[in-house]
Amino acid sequence: MLTEFCFLAALTLNEDEREVLRVEIDEWVKCFLPKLERESTREEKCRLIASVERHEFENYYNAVKWRFCKFVGKNGIIFNEDKEELEKFKITSFQKKILRRNPSLKNVFLGRFEIKEETGFWKLDDELKNKIISEGGEAIIFLEKFGNLEAAVRIHIFDAFLFTMNFNANELKWKTNLISDFEKAENGEYTKDDKAVVPIHENVVKNFANIELFQIDDEDEEDCLVWITILEKCDGNVRNELKNENLDLEERKKIAKGLKNGFDYLKKVGIVHFDQKLENFLLLGGVVKICDFGLVKEETGRKSYRQIGYCRRGSKFRDSWALFSGSPGFSYQAQLTGNYGKEENYFYFLFCDWKTSWSLLYRPIDENERKIIDKIIQNCNIRNIRDKSHVIENITQIISLKNISNSFCLDDPNLTKSCQMSNLKQRMTKCVNLDIKNLTKNIMDQKWSNLCVPISVTTLLRFAMKNDLAFVDKMNNYTFDKILTTLTMIVYPRSLAGLNLNPKKEENQFQTNDIETILERICKKTYLRESGWEIIRTQGLSKPDKSTCNYEKVMLNENFVFSRPLSVTGAYFLPTRRIDGIDYAEEVFFHQMTLDRIENGEYILQNTQFTVNHPPVIKIKQTRPYYDSSSFVTNLFNQTGDNFYDDGVLKMKLVNETLFMNKNCWYLLPQAYSLTLKKK
Repeated sequence: MLTEFCFLAALTLNEDEREVLRVEIDEWVKCFLPKLERESTREEKCRLIASVERHEFENYYNAVKWRFCKFVGKNGIIFNEDKEELEKFKITSFQKKILRRNPSLKNVFLGRFEIKEETGFWKLDDELKNKIISEGGEAIIFLEKFGNLEAAVRIHIFDAFLFTMNFNANELKWKTNLISDFEKAENGEYTKDDKAVVPIHENVVKNFANIELFQIDDEDEEDCLVWITILEKCDGNVRNELKNENLDLEERKKIAKGLKNGFDYLKKVGIVHFDQKLENFLLLGGVVKICDFGLVKEETGRKSYRQIGYCRRGSKFRDSWALFSGSPGFSYQAQLTGNYGKEENYFYFLFCDWKTSWSLLYRPIDENERKIIDKIIQNCNIRNIRDKSHVIENITQIISLKNISNSFCLDDPNLTKSCQMSNLKQRMTKCVNLDIKNLTKNIMDQKWSNLCVPISVTTLLRFAMKNDLAFVDKMNNYTFDKILTTLTMIVYPRSLAGLNLNPKKEENQFQTNDIETILERICKKTYLRESGWEIIRTQGLSKPDKSTCNYEKVMLNENFVFSRPLSVTGAYFLPTRRIDGIDYAEEVFFHQMTLDRIENGEYILQNTQFTVNHPPVIKIKQTRPYYDSSSFVTNLFNQTGDNFYDDGVLKMKLVNETLFMNKNCWYLLPQAYSLTLKKK
């Protein structure tokens, strides 16, 4: 690297110095691009739909409303959920190229949420692998040295085929933007005569340069496909420091003040950050830096913000309701479902220890526990934990609850990666109506996910809203997918472990959802949050009646009388098997389902894990034995010589994997749960 790279971090350079630096960066890009290789599981249709998200519509609110698109002649058209036309737009050269190769994509409706979940991966040599700082869904960050300057290089991909066999570096051209090309943004009032400005603040990570890459035949450079951003390299992130309890109270106060200053400045210059999770707060010499601008609302329309990598192109990023993405536990309802509601959790982590933070946010408590916690917080000299300024100025010690479980913690950073709601929604088909009998028809193609518990709870909630409150969702604020999203991303984000965001098998199993825990969270408040039902109830403009939510545990048996849908647990005994050349031992597989009704002595179950071998509706005779994993079955058999249980009220046969249980057959656990809503 040449000494010209010493100019890289400079905020002010003359024209000659900038051009010298630009030439050096361009040479570096030429050498760097061939090293990038990856695989993608998405298809051309996914690319085409995703490209519409990068358009700037005449009415940017259409970025919220569009649900379908169609490409006809030289124009693209976006439509609402009723397939009513919203707006036409000119097809880009990128889209033309895809349509030429795939004429079947012309003149057909393409759904916004048909973009497949990306499960591809980077294929890098050892040199680059050793330089990886972090890796997310759309971006990967490397450590790179430019002369004597150590910097981070962030690759943010907007098109799935970039750097794959289908779209290599030879098909790209680029434009290099330097921070010294711009002046500091001072406000969010934009006029066409404005000078080119960018965010520059002590508490905002500094992008030294941003290389915009375009398809080589994109003459107008209208559709940027990837950013390569060179930014200041920091020492670490706030999440790791907090989780490892490395920060004392004064350091935490400094971080809190820095974040407030940084977010206030960004808002002043027209940027609202919507991914305020702890990983996105970096530390450099003890100074906090806000990073990752993939999820922002940009209010000025300044092209310069895009050029240096602080906002992406597209009307989608002009309205938070159009983002449809967020991080579990750190998202606003508006950005996830386009509904109402606001959450801002990061602040509590700064002044509580790790386990206490998660507990205060997500552990259901009663009033006695609330009073105990009140005293603990008051002993830290805090009157109102929600008053940020008061906490920063008055707190005397880090808040810590003793003897609390870590079961509510999202310890693995994979579980707080940002999620596209399309990944959730693409597995779901809308219910025709709220009639519980119709809910047995393909609510969700869940594949190998563990989302069965929140899906079952969502089904019970929707039934209770209609049956108990006579609520009619005229504005579609309480669709199945919107309730499920709120439940998994905001009410109880631990349940998103079911999306297989965590690649570690042992962690994924540890994250298995407990039905009673979720029901408790739905029905009860936590210290810092309303009950899950109240959060869901208030997510729409036209709300269900104020009401309380309660659940009841019942016991299935041969004489059970059905009165309303229940969440039930199925047990399935898998035999030894070989999959992809790997042998698996026999095991019992548990899956949460909804008991829809009883017909002719058979339980009719709504299966939330549709596969070839397991139909959407499962029927189990009431007289079939019930599963019990405890030693009770063995003791019963040893004492009576039989597995029939009869206490005068409950009558049933009991089995488990050691006694009487057939393989490849569904059994139910006796424990089942109902959920009711009662008007206040």
